[in-house]
Amino acid sequence: MRRDWTKTFFRAPVFDPGSSEAVDAAPREAAFVWKALGLKRGSRVLDIPCGTGRHSILLARCGAEVLGVDVTEEYLRRARAASRGLPGARFIKGDMRSARLPSGFDAAVNLWTSFGYFDRLSDDLKVLRNIAKALKPGGLFLIDLVGHDRLRRRPQGKSWVAREDGSFVLEEVVYTKDRDARVVNEWIILRPGRKALRSRFVLRVYDRRRLFAVLRRAGLEPIKTWGSLTGASRRKGSRHLVVLARRPFR
Repeated sequence: MRRDWTKTFFRAPVFDPGSSEAVDAAPREAAFVWKALGLKRGSRVLDIPCGTGRHSILLARCGAEVLGVDVTEEYLRRARAASRGLPGARFIKGDMRSARLPSGFDAAVNLWTSFGYFDRLSDDLKVLRNIAKALKPGGLFLIDLVGHDRLRRRPQGKSWVAREDGSFVLEEVVYTKDRDARVVNEWIILRPGRKALRSRFVLRVYDRRRLFAVLRRAGLEPIKTWGSLTGASRRKGSRHLVVLARRPFR
């Protein structure tokens, strides 16, 4: 069995969902989420996984009752600290495949390509079924993934990324084109005066057809798509694939 890369990748020295770039983008994204899901004061929203809570907290400040779920305790500590005194935001630890979630949510979100991490397709299906079960009949689900066309146009390569803390990340990307298409991204993080870190992440690649199929298998019916998390129309080569789905009333 392969080592579970998620246990070493999702920690702040490697991947920080509370980076300034992510935080700066969050207000426009949360505004779009609010509108796309038709939220109002008192709406119950599930944010899974929630990372450091940047979207959860903004939705709660608008009046939603938000439950954020994440498997990384470090991220949850930061979310709880940032939401102190905000009664509409609550954060719990849990694996999105198996977390025992309350039921009756009006809406749920899975944002910033937080889906497709697992070796088995059946685990991706478990994630969606767990979310569907938590929604009330007619509840809405919004999922945001990096666009398939963007990944396919960059099948492999290396690049350097400079971070605001002075470190550098060497990324080596390989895109596999078999029936279960994936992106494997190897990272080397160089930190001044400190030991280099090595990590990797793996994503199962979902285009519109494949994502619609797995949503339907999980009991969620796709109803609309966009090309960005701020509501841009979807076109070939769009940066994102954003899909709105509904748990049927029946």
